Amino acid sequence: MPLKVLYYYYTLTPEWQQQIVKYLGATLSDNKLLIIPEDIASGGSIFLEVMPGVSVHLLDLTFHVPVAITRVAKDHNYYMIYYDIGDEITTHILDDEIHKAGYHSKLGMSFMDCNTRGIIMPPVGERSYSLRLLVDKTYYKNLAATNRDAAVTDQLFDESKNTLFFYSHIDSRSKVLLNSLKEDHHFTSPSFELKLKHIALYLLNYVVERTAPFEPIINKLSQQDIDNILKTSQYMLDNLLAEFPGLPQLAEMAGMSGTKYKILFKKILKDSPHSFFLNEKLLLGQKLLQSGDFNNVQEIAYELGYSNPGYFTKAYKKAFGVLPGNTFVKWQKKATRDN
Repeated sequence: MPLKVLYYYYTLTPEWQQQIVKYLGATLSDNKLLIIPEDIASGGSIFLEVMPGVSVHLLDLTFHVPVAITRVAKDHNYYMIYYDIGDEITTHILDDEIHKAGYHSKLGMSFMDCNTRGIIMPPVGERSYSLRLLVDKTYYKNLAATNRDAAVTDQLFDESKNTLFFYSHIDSRSKVLLNSLKEDHHFTSPSFELKLKHIALYLLNYVVERTAPFEPIINKLSQQDIDNILKTSQYMLDNLLAEFPGLPQLAEMAGMSGTKYKILFKKILKDSPHSFFLNEKLLLGQKLLQSGDFNNVQEIAYELGYSNPGYFTKAYKKAFGVLPGNTFVKWQKKATRDN
């Protein structure tokens, strides 16, 4: 099945949707609702101007063919905040190489400048559900200034030096709001539009709170630096059952010195490489504990590469506040329940 490629860019106003109409043959209703041709995907999207300087784009699609969706970098004046709560893993393409965007507890949230490029490949045959907030940079800077010192805010948002960009997990408050949208099937109703605008403003408030403590990025990030850091984070996510690869190997993979790599990784992922790897390993451990596919906690500890199950128990308790045994679903119990 041939790969369909779409190039597009966002604007804060609805006219950007004409690109989708032109290249995919989509139907646009009332400058808000996009319906994709059924031979490409089932479902559609809704785009709303929430208020001056803030827009929201919600997509609920099941693709029937492989599609590479490329957001072209533009020198516009907005940030894009991306949330992915789809049923399956979305693939991101970095440096022309395909990488899965994590395992099922994937990094589902990102914050990026409109002048950075992005390519995604939604899974075929699975529901893709994502939301994007587009926020005018000046408006966002003014919001951020209410949460931190004005001088630090000016430094953080200095376009000549900095790129505000990071990947993260979706925080619990935002996830509750996004799931309430996903469970609402009245996509085209006027009441849904009000709900979507309401939730968009709450999401914006939460992300402003999250960026308030961030330190300014000393040097503006290049697209190549961003791609290379994300490539190494994906390598770690793909190898969570192994040992931590080590900073020298990761820095070499990114084509950077060890010092530069550590600094940029922390700026983009908001954690050190080693802590990122251990936290993701424990999140995977939580999924395995709940899977009902193991006989005991020790099996899971060994599966994760812990030679000492007691160390896994200690690390898990520190991360989640409970012992792994409190989360564990035994294989026999799951089999009985399913029968």
